[in-house]
Amino acid sequence: MQNQIMINVHPGETRVALLENSSFSELHVERKDSASVVGNVVKGRVSRVLPGMQAAFVDIGLEKAAFLYVGDYFDNTAPDAKEESRGRGRHRRGNVPGIETVLSEGQEIVVQIAKAPIGSKGARITSNISIPGRHLVLTPWSKRIGVSRRIGSDKERRRLREIIQRLKPDNLGFIIRTAGDGVREADLEADIRYLRSTWEKIQSRHAETMVPHVLHSEPDLPLRIIRDAAGPETTRIVTDDLETHQALEHFVTEFVAEPRPTVEHYTGKIPLFDEMKLEEQIHANLERKVPLKSGGSLVIDQCEALTAIDVNTGGFVGKRDLEETVFKTNLEAVKEVVHQLRFRNIGGLIIIDLIDMESADHREKVYRALRDALRSDKSRTNILKISELGLVEMTRKRTRENLVQALCEPCSNCEGRGYLLSGQTVAHNILREIRNDLPKISGRRIAISVSPRVAEQLLRIEEKPLASLSEDLGKEIEIRARPGLHQEQFEVEALDDGPPVEIELQWLRDPAEIAAEEENLAKAREESKQSGKSKRSRGGNRRGRKPGSSRDSAENESASPEKTAKPDEAKKEEAPTENAADANPAAPEEAEKVETESAVAAEAAEASPEPESAKDEALSTATASSEPAPAPETKPEEPLGASAEVQADEKPAEAKKEAAAASGPPEGEATEGEPQALDDTDESRILPRS
Repeated sequence: MQNQIMINVHPGETRVALLENSSFSELHVERKDSASVVGNVVKGRVSRVLPGMQAAFVDIGLEKAAFLYVGDYFDNTAPDAKEESRGRGRHRRGNVPGIETVLSEGQEIVVQIAKAPIGSKGARITSNISIPGRHLVLTPWSKRIGVSRRIGSDKERRRLREIIQRLKPDNLGFIIRTAGDGVREADLEADIRYLRSTWEKIQSRHAETMVPHVLHSEPDLPLRIIRDAAGPETTRIVTDDLETHQALEHFVTEFVAEPRPTVEHYTGKIPLFDEMKLEEQIHANLERKVPLKSGGSLVIDQCEALTAIDVNTGGFVGKRDLEETVFKTNLEAVKEVVHQLRFRNIGGLIIIDLIDMESADHREKVYRALRDALRSDKSRTNILKISELGLVEMTRKRTRENLVQALCEPCSNCEGRGYLLSGQTVAHNILREIRNDLPKISGRRIAISVSPRVAEQLLRIEEKPLASLSEDLGKEIEIRARPGLHQEQFEVEALDDGPPVEIELQWLRDPAEIAAEEENLAKAREESKQSGKSKRSRGGNRRGRKPGSSRDSAENESASPEKTAKPDEAKKEEAPTENAADANPAAPEEAEKVETESAVAAEAAEASPEPESAKDEALSTATASSEPAPAPETKPEEPLGASAEVQADEKPAEAKKEAAAASGPPEGEATEGEPQALDDTDESRILPRS
């Protein structure tokens, strides 16, 4: 397998493409304003300890504090004592002490950035520092020697262990990388010297600098890629920048073992990525739907927690039977899935929804094909067997942003949702909003500015609701289509002046004024309650009336044949009273006198029942004579008994005496249960004085 590395350098941006057997497998992008911080060794200060989460936040100089889990920390001042209990993450071996017992706020510690800030999350850090070289990885807090699992030969593994055991310092540990397979002892010795000097520089800077401070930073992207990705299969490295070309030549000569790749400087007029036809592949691999050669397709949806990949047959219909068609589609799909994972740098939890296969043998073959394809991926992965639902659950180590996050941003139209409100929904929202604000804009001619699609919806499909709203508004509604307006937005503009609308804004008023108004309102309510209690106590549940003897009952009784004996006499009594009331409506003294006499008559009528004709005459006379002079405002009518009692308080002394004489002794009061027959021959008690 022949690999190539293409490096495109522009001011402010560097892109590196890895080609495996002429297949564009990986793309790395780094910009000056967002350079990678993964691998940096930093001196930081603990800003917060969270015992409930067994974690701490550490200030390392980034915009957000870094997250340190207790399983990623150990006391680096005594590596011998912590050798057995050291591990990684939440599944660290041994007993994990409480975070509050090993860290405290304000404490200074040395950590390494294991995961860059992604989205709204801060960086993930660890105190398990590891400094990578070309063939080895330095682990300063450990004395052990490790060998990469990708080196399969037991003989080669023993050889490498013996060399490192003989050359390494006593207080340092090393891990042999996959790139160290088959290298000479001199190359390993050179790597040990380089890593040892790097660690000594870190220690000296730690003693001299204040927090937060970067003690060691990773090299630029091209050198990192050559160090980590270049191997015996790499035959060619091409760059279009002269300075980068010189740095790469020096690095390859000093650190890359034989056979070394050739380093070329591209000087063509056509850009390097265009010449290699890489630009179009970058844009194609950013799409949500990825076509397969057979006619099927993959649909990739990325969200906060996981990435879902759906496999579809698409236009592939097969030749013999359905099971064979599904099997071939899934075999092709799993290979493309691995390619997309590497190219887009998708990490975290991944769910692959394969097409359902009935044959257990087919499911096993597809699983093995996926596992074999993942061997070319240098990121750590964990894969489970295909479930009965046809799902594959897997995880992939995520250390930096994926390609979509690095090159793209949320859509300004949908704001990352992936959908917009339909034109019909927006049209109904507009009509609903305007109808809610109808009192404020009533009587005005308005114009609604919307997107062309919503305008068409309002004018053609929602024509009747719009006409109904215009009728309720009292004016014509003008619809304006504005091409540049967002589909979910609209603007309402008043084209003429309508009646003024008072809008009371509480936050603009004086707080003292609001408090005084609330106090007055509370007093008014209290007075109203006291007045209602006084009326009820003086009224006494309509004492002195016969059952049903309210004004409505009196009118109903006068309407019956038995109780209309003397209508002519009632009219005769009513006519002069009405004329007298209308003769001089502007005289307040006369009106007060008439009201007082009417109240006396009403009170007397309640106290003593009388013959039907006399009662009709009294009611007619009291009703006619109690009409006040015309006034600008009308007050609600009160019950007859209550008004008579209230007005009785304003009577002169003589009227009060007459009322007392007419009402009789207290023991003669009639109740609803036992009405008493009074002398009904004395009509002078209920007739007003002339």
